[in-house]
Amino acid sequence: MATRRPPFTWLGRYTHVTSLIGLALIAVAFRFWRLIPFGHTIVVPPGLYTGEAHIGLAAGNLIDHGWLPGFTAANNYAPLWVMIQALPVWLLGHTIVSLRIAPAVLGVLAVWTTWLWARDWFGPRIGWITAFIVAVTPWSVTISRNGLSTALVVLLITLTLWLGTRAIRDGGLKWWTAFGLAMVVSLFAGPLGWLMVITFITVGIITLNARGRLYNVGRDRMVGLIIGAVGLIGAIFAMVLSTDALKHLPSGVGLTTKLTAIMDTIGRTALMFNLHGDDNFRHNLAGEPMLNAFIGLMFVAGIIVAASRVHLRHYRFLLIFLLVFLLPAMVSTIGAPNSAHAAAALPFVAALAAVGISYMLELWYSTFPINSAARTTGQLAIIALLILSIFHGYTQYFRAWAGSAEVYSAYNEPAVGAATYLSTNPFVGTRIVIATADELPVAQFLTHTKVSYLGITPKLLVVLPIGTGAHQFIVTALARDDAVKSLATKFPGGILRPH
Repeated sequence: MATRRPPFTWLGRYTHVTSLIGLALIAVAFRFWRLIPFGHTIVVPPGLYTGEAHIGLAAGNLIDHGWLPGFTAANNYAPLWVMIQALPVWLLGHTIVSLRIAPAVLGVLAVWTTWLWARDWFGPRIGWITAFIVAVTPWSVTISRNGLSTALVVLLITLTLWLGTRAIRDGGLKWWTAFGLAMVVSLFAGPLGWLMVITFITVGIITLNARGRLYNVGRDRMVGLIIGAVGLIGAIFAMVLSTDALKHLPSGVGLTTKLTAIMDTIGRTALMFNLHGDDNFRHNLAGEPMLNAFIGLMFVAGIIVAASRVHLRHYRFLLIFLLVFLLPAMVSTIGAPNSAHAAAALPFVAALAAVGISYMLELWYSTFPINSAARTTGQLAIIALLILSIFHGYTQYFRAWAGSAEVYSAYNEPAVGAATYLSTNPFVGTRIVIATADELPVAQFLTHTKVSYLGITPKLLVVLPIGTGAHQFIVTALARDDAVKSLATKFPGGILRPH
């Protein structure tokens, strides 16, 4: 079997530095380009999703009143994410950009931690390819360009896996301390973080037991265990204070126990990588597969290769992790297949695709063990297909997805327009914003302390008492049909001006 080596080995001792810089630049470009408004630049994604607005409001409460967040549906049961988002909101104010800077930064860091983990498990070649796939795949890019807590997932999983690998393999106080802290952080990162902790502890026990070191608890491992135990106690205490919210978690994430529904969702989830992906425009473009044709085929090849090497620990764990972290998507009936619920599986999907690509190269090298020209040709062909993945990722996300009218509706662009109008057009009198329940938090976050107004849904407009003085109603497109009828009845002399 040919020796595994990363592309561009002709760079010699500069290979790793050059490759890492290039990878970082690609990751930065995919996560920061058109993220910040500049001149007439069209920002992607447009508008502000309701979940992002709730996170921003919770961050504002933390800044203004010191209210520590609990495990609530408004913050995706991830209080850590509110604390992280509070810093950019404090620095940049209640703006759309303030909620999307942190995810973009974490998305770039996740590419680096993915490289560290995959390189340690499978060698340099697979490490580079795995990190590259995470850097450019639209699925990954979408996760790291909105303000939801899923932006934490890929970073936490790969970082914790890398630290745990180093702690078990090399030992030492620094590795066990870092691993313990990473586990504590995961406990406050929401349900996917809880699943991560349970899975990693189970795998760690199995690995240590297989190596005959399960009961050899030295000072370094004891420190890690103490840190983890303290964090667990803190998480349990926070959960006890949030029991009312946690009671609604199963229904909130769409968990089901019906076998027919589960089997249907499992089938949809299995097909989302190559045939039909997420239909929700907040996550994906109109059911496009989560992987492009080349990466998708290599993902299937990687599963076959990993299954043939299941006797090797890393390949066995890779398949186990894939199945475990797809469970949240498989047991949820909300928008199946739901790529956001499957976000934790992303690094393992990328690693399996990298395994498939690496195996294709191994077959090519074994066919031409001596002919350097043929070997180089095969390598260049793979590199060309990976470069095409950059073009595919750009085209799907920044052109097709960003240019879809459905995206503007999914990200509440009308509510953002209403908030902008309120902030830039003074009015003497009573101002009332009529919008859907999903749109009102968006306007509330963006107009924080800037203007005074009343926000209501169209249903409440019917029972709204008519006061004296001038009134101005700002109505969003989604609330227009119901609201205009009621307004015409209550204010027959009113003037309707499209904006």
